[in-house]
Amino acid sequence: MRVIALNILGIILFVIFGMIFSGAAISVGKLPSDGNFRLGLGEISLAIAGIVATFVLHELTHGLVMQMFGASPKYGIIWKGLMFYATSPGYAYRRNNYVVISLAPFVFISALVILGMWILQGTAWVALLAICGIVNASGAIGDMWITMIVLRYAATACVMDERDGIRVFSLAPPARAGVPKP
Repeated sequence: MRVIALNILGIILFVIFGMIFSGAAISVGKLPSDGNFRLGLGEISLAIAGIVATFVLHELTHGLVMQMFGASPKYGIIWKGLMFYATSPGYAYRRNNYVVISLAPFVFISALVILGMWILQGTAWVALLAICGIVNASGAIGDMWITMIVLRYAATACVMDERDGIRVFSLAPPARAGVPKP
């Protein structure tokens, strides 16, 4: 059930960030505001390459931030779901450090896309950057979900990143929404 909810939220974020990044692309003068533009084989190929590069950069960003906190990240692909991943087996992070790791690709790549749109305004690259920004931001739903879970624990909790999930170590139970803390 959670997977379905996350997919629905991902679609909602795709629409929201689609409007944000498309609006940014239109405002710098690349995407026509009337929606009339053509996509040929070259543009589609570049978009696919850009999307794959975005996925790779997303995981590399996780890994670089893991490294900043002292871990040795490992990278891979889960072929069943065609997902790239970065993990640091056996390394436990303080909760707040893990939140930074989790949200870093969303923040960094979104900022990079906006900066790139500003620098490359008036070129076809703006449209590609908008696509990459939309894919990264909407695809970060898993990172946002994990962040919400981790933030339920005390700041003293430790989080161990695993290939397909997390493990949380805490002396205090997670806070429940709507239940006052003692």
